[in-house]
Amino acid sequence: MEPRWRLHPADPLLAQELARALGIHPLTAQLLLNRGVGTPEDAARFLQPTLERLGDPYQLFGMARGVARLRQAIARREPIFLFSDSDVDGLTAGVLLTEVLQELGATVRAQAANRITDGYGLPQALVRPIVRSKARLVVLVDCGTNQPAAIRALAAHGIDTIIVDHHVPLQPAGAHALINPHAGPGPGRELCSAGLALKVAQALFGADAPQRLLPYLDLASLGTVADCSPLIGESRIIVAEGLPRLLQTARPGLRKLCEATGLSEASVDAVARKLAPRLNASGRLGDTSAVWKLLGRQGDAAAQACLASAHAAHQQTKEWYRRVLAQAQAQVSRLHFRDRYVLVVSGEGWPQGVMGPVASQLAERYGRPAVAIAVNERVGVGSARSVPSVDLLQALTTCQDMLVRFGGHAQACGLTIDVQHVEAFRALLNQRVQEAVGPQGLRRTLLLDLELALGAVAADWVGELQRLRPFGQGNPRPAVLMRRMRLEPKSPRVGWICEGARRVLARGSYAGLRGDSRYDVVVSPSLDGDGTLTLSLRSVKDSTAL
Repeated sequence: MEPRWRLHPADPLLAQELARALGIHPLTAQLLLNRGVGTPEDAARFLQPTLERLGDPYQLFGMARGVARLRQAIARREPIFLFSDSDVDGLTAGVLLTEVLQELGATVRAQAANRITDGYGLPQALVRPIVRSKARLVVLVDCGTNQPAAIRALAAHGIDTIIVDHHVPLQPAGAHALINPHAGPGPGRELCSAGLALKVAQALFGADAPQRLLPYLDLASLGTVADCSPLIGESRIIVAEGLPRLLQTARPGLRKLCEATGLSEASVDAVARKLAPRLNASGRLGDTSAVWKLLGRQGDAAAQACLASAHAAHQQTKEWYRRVLAQAQAQVSRLHFRDRYVLVVSGEGWPQGVMGPVASQLAERYGRPAVAIAVNERVGVGSARSVPSVDLLQALTTCQDMLVRFGGHAQACGLTIDVQHVEAFRALLNQRVQEAVGPQGLRRTLLLDLELALGAVAADWVGELQRLRPFGQGNPRPAVLMRRMRLEPKSPRVGWICEGARRVLARGSYAGLRGDSRYDVVVSPSLDGDGTLTLSLRSVKDSTAL
């Protein structure tokens, strides 16, 4: 189904005012307004996302109480047990906080989750070993928000828990401190756990933070990109400052990984495509020890062996992914997916570590939420991925009586279900999503920033658009609508967009397009290395204007 086009309403007067205040082009000012940046102060922060513009960390929910307890543990030399999730966000956040606490003199024992053997979050089986240890403070990273039973068990033995997490709270955790922007009022809802870990470091470092945070920006930016966090607010600052440092990282294993994958540009797309899958693969198999070492400051001698281990894990998960995806798509075909609002697929013997990528691919391919469930005897463990129009966590909440456990956020969730309930769950979840979004709710919408004539897309303005980088989730590349254009295909993927005597090179799909017709087109403008204006052809429709 072709996406709907929706043009942002223009506000020329406010755009002119913002442009004069900042000395920028009015069209750039309108793009800022489209992204919710409406004041000169916010715009300056957006256009200059420097570390000095990070806000007060103590404005984040739970930060003051959590940092006070960490300072107390450091001063008393209390051993700290840190436990993190096993995806890239959890691992980068875990390594970052471990190193920061050690830098400040803390004694930290760190461990990452094994989702294959223990499921998501702090396993109940680990509570007793923690109690037997000398630790009286546990820090849960990228997990723990919805684990009141484990936290109560620790508290019963006099052990405090600090949670650093970005997942939506569904029930009170009862922790000593919950550093989670979704748990109460305040800023930071765009931050993933790696971003929150950097904010904890900022609070712990105090006045020295701007300089002392520099060695940790590579990890924070990597976790932010891998978790597809919106590149607005402080996440934008972290990625803008951190990705360039990723290419010159002082972490031996991470540097070797960048070299091995051919990462040569500090772009969101390149990092998400080349680094994140390789780092996530080990967690999908269960053992993250090699990746933890790759991300750490030490271990140059072991880096090559860890790199080989991560590569082998990546190859294994790719093989599993291809096999399971083929089976899942066969199920989708039998389900008559066009009548479904949510795709729920399941299979015995499916490796649960690839349920996330399979669900993500199904959601992207079919334009609707997808749930992939790995069945093992009587229990199914699944991952769910959504589309922008559907709050999947809210939908799962309406089905919670059928679920053993679930959690996550609007666009990505995890769940555990008794196998006997899968069919009923599929029917109920489809009903709930249909009720929530209506008959047109699943149709993809392409948000358009501006409507311009081809002649208005000038190279000097397009050059100014570089100041809006990095582009990504929450800050997409500018989308420009141009009506009644003539297209001249040069090859299946390259052609010219023409209006009158003006012609601009455009890359995209020209299949089925004719040079004697008129089209409305959506493009994203950019400059080639030599400063030549080029367009990316993103969507095309037959012109309806007379």
